[in-house]
Amino acid sequence: MKQTIIDRKVRIHAPKQKVWDTLADFGNVYKLSPNLQSSHSTSELKSGLGAERHCDFTAMGAEVEERITEWNEGESMKIDIYESKKIPMIAGMGAFFTVKSEGEFTVLSGTFQYHMTNPLGNLLNNLAMKKANIKNWEQFMAGIKHHVETGEDVIEQTSLNTAVVEAF
Repeated sequence: MKQTIIDRKVRIHAPKQKVWDTLADFGNVYKLSPNLQSSHSTSELKSGLGAERHCDFTAMGAEVEERITEWNEGESMKIDIYESKKIPMIAGMGAFFTVKSEGEFTVLSGTFQYHMTNPLGNLLNNLAMKKANIKNWEQFMAGIKHHVETGEDVIEQTSLNTAVVEAF
């Protein structure tokens, strides 16, 4: 099946280490996204290669289990979503993040990818799901920026400026 890839980047007014530390706080990703109700670590390892977490989404009671499958300290990480519940027709999900210093800013690049499990899923992806996933990914990237710059946890009601998130 065809892979859907959503690439976005955002400039964060903070040192690279602060952005990395936020991403590395793996079990607490709920603090960064208006689409997550809760999250927690599910492995003894709280960060780094092999760390795992569980996430509960605000929509449809969806849940995912995630694992860090690549880890380059302070530079990049890859996350495999190895199990999902109540997310119909989507499989092979994962994300990849890189952080790079740019003066007094840090550029956070994030890629979300997935594929549909059947032709009907491909049709639904083309009609609406891809658009919804782009919106959710842009909210997540804007949420990371908001959390790093303000220290505030992002909740469903947080007003986020997704216009600062760019495709690449």
